[in-house]
Amino acid sequence: MSRMRGCLIVFGVLAFISSPLAQQNTITDAPEVSYPFTLTAQYDPEAGHNVFSYRGEIVPPTIRVVPGSTIKLRYVNHLPAHSREQCATGPCRDMSNLHFHGLHVSPQRPQDDVLTMMSMPGQELNYEVHVPSYASPGLYWYHTHPHGESARQDLDGMSGAIIVEGIDKYYPELRGMKERVLILREIDLGDVSDQDRKEIEKRVSIPVGRCGTATEQNIERVLTLNGKVRPRIPISPGERQFWRIVNASPDRYADLQIGGNQLEIVALDGMPLSYHDSSRHTRTVDHILVAPAGRVEAIVTGPPTGKRATLSARCIDTGSTADSSCPIRLRASSRRMSTARARSSTPAPINGARRTGAGGRGTRQLFWRRMSAPSRRKAPTAR
Repeated sequence: MSRMRGCLIVFGVLAFISSPLAQQNTITDAPEVSYPFTLTAQYDPEAGHNVFSYRGEIVPPTIRVVPGSTIKLRYVNHLPAHSREQCATGPCRDMSNLHFHGLHVSPQRPQDDVLTMMSMPGQELNYEVHVPSYASPGLYWYHTHPHGESARQDLDGMSGAIIVEGIDKYYPELRGMKERVLILREIDLGDVSDQDRKEIEKRVSIPVGRCGTATEQNIERVLTLNGKVRPRIPISPGERQFWRIVNASPDRYADLQIGGNQLEIVALDGMPLSYHDSSRHTRTVDHILVAPAGRVEAIVTGPPTGKRATLSARCIDTGSTADSSCPIRLRASSRRMSTARARSSTPAPINGARRTGAGGRGTRQLFWRRMSAPSRRKAPTAR
């Protein structure tokens, strides 16, 4: 797929169906699976692009796995032999496979082998991915990974979440909380009708004015939130929910905030904050930058009765020759959350990284820690 330039509206949400704006606008959860299952790649004529199918539904399931167990799945490539889509080097060939992003697993077949395990239309692959007993509990994700075609398939929404169980051993307060798995994916506005595009742009509240210093400010793609346009996320006043967010975009950043509230960060990129240091608990921030393929897990508190909260994607300035990520908004009442805008400031630091200055220029501090799996700290049994 050729590189796309322009602004990104981060919760300008378009479901992967022909008439997304007519759908119920409350967030929906993906089905969950923890046993051997079949995942199918197929072309959806109504959506006009390739999709994942599970049990006859056009929705990728969330995989839940316990450390020390095995993910077993049969991946069936029912994509058309002659693709209607364009990939990086020309017409797509619709070859496909799976990558289990972030998991420390073997790159040998039948596990996370993205080089020799490849299916062409009409073929299938059988995966048995052993998750080690020392795997950190948290949020990961899976997506297709055929070189030259993965970006197109990612934009088609061919991705899903993986949850390694056990994070409540580090944070017992999560037990009993409502859990939401929220996946940000992208859609090309060039794939929808002019009428739908205008209505989508209206619904996501595109702000007036420029975002950053990028020379091109045209809106070419939007991110979806579980396949919804500006969805409402039900939450009661004062209720604490556990949100597990995946940025499944191939190349876009999302700087997230909840206006008037703070995010209580529990884990980043599948790693609980207290995994290596029991003195570290949660981290409270006003906003958090989530990179492409990044994950953030946080506790969110519902606003008081009659008050609104806004989940916003802030403007990100990546320089004059790069793409800007424009702000859009997700608004909420005391009982539901749906889409609002916010302006950018320096994103909250993540994992020791610090960004300063304009145009994407600045400094970055990186830290490494030598570690081996057998010597890691065991999860506490109680707090």
